[in-house]
Amino acid sequence: MKHIVITKQTIKVVAVIMVSVLMLSCKRQADPAPASRTQTDFISFNTNGQTLSTFIHPTTRQVRLEIGHDVDITRLVANFKLPDGATVKINGVTQTSGTSTVNFSNPVIYQVANQSGDTTNWEVSVIPVRCKILIDASHDGGVWWFPQSELTGFDTAKPHQGKAFADILRKKGFAVSELGRGKELTEEMFFGHYIVIRAGIFGSYTSKELDVYTKLLERGMNLVYFTEYKRGNSSSDGLGNLLGLKFEGIAKGVISTFTPHEITANLDSVPYAVGSVITNATQNTNIQILGWLGKNDYADLNDNGVKDNNEPVAPPVMGILNYPKSKVFFMGDVNTLEFQPQPFIDNLIKWMGHCF
Repeated sequence: MKHIVITKQTIKVVAVIMVSVLMLSCKRQADPAPASRTQTDFISFNTNGQTLSTFIHPTTRQVRLEIGHDVDITRLVANFKLPDGATVKINGVTQTSGTSTVNFSNPVIYQVANQSGDTTNWEVSVIPVRCKILIDASHDGGVWWFPQSELTGFDTAKPHQGKAFADILRKKGFAVSELGRGKELTEEMFFGHYIVIRAGIFGSYTSKELDVYTKLLERGMNLVYFTEYKRGNSSSDGLGNLLGLKFEGIAKGVISTFTPHEITANLDSVPYAVGSVITNATQNTNIQILGWLGKNDYADLNDNGVKDNNEPVAPPVMGILNYPKSKVFFMGDVNTLEFQPQPFIDNLIKWMGHCF
């Protein structure tokens, strides 16, 4: 018979093996927790009077949605879907999808319980559309945010070229938000804002971002659309294409001819630093031109620095579009905002401030 010799080293090896087994056992027991958590998640959530898509954030357990400006936020009926067997309460009161009435004046905490009794708390926020302003500088090439960038981060309180105009809006009583670059646009970013100022263009919009603007136009919005000078196809603007606006070329000078309108009231001239011109006004019957450059100004369509025979003189550069639920002002030079020419700026602010 062989004798088994137990040494200190053997004991250490056995101990390590036992600890490893215990750790693996604990890990296997902990694995079901995430699956259990999904049994207390909202699958869907919507309510009467809703205007845009619902955003459900499982990581932070938040639900956010938008309702119309004239909807009674104190008496909303939520429609929601939960995993099989799950129940939901607010302050201990059981909620029934499609029946229970809730006051969403402030965020509401929903407690969701699964069949095992595990619970999670969800914060549901409902944002009414208001006459608030969102400045979409998410595709800005620098005219709005300079000297800030992705490296410095975007801070509305710190100096940037668009700050003076944004501060004028705030002084006139508007709540103003400004979007920085680097994130794809979502409907959620626009929640609560009826007025949108698109400040310049650099790069391309994704199809999802253009879908966001399509839904906003269908919901109802006041859009102030500023674009920039165009050099070939590299300066294409997906939002302009969506709106049916074809801006081309490079132009500068002074806007000196105007169509009578609330925006052009008492205007003699508006400086046009460097921008583009609208070239499809006669093809798109929805376009109403409000301003043309002077008789000595032209559109340099091929960027050669000289006036060619086929390039228009005194081209149109600003106007409006009307949609069933929305209205749009457009201009080919975002630099005009920095000059803050009066009374043009006051007229524009008054026009876009008529929300509902």
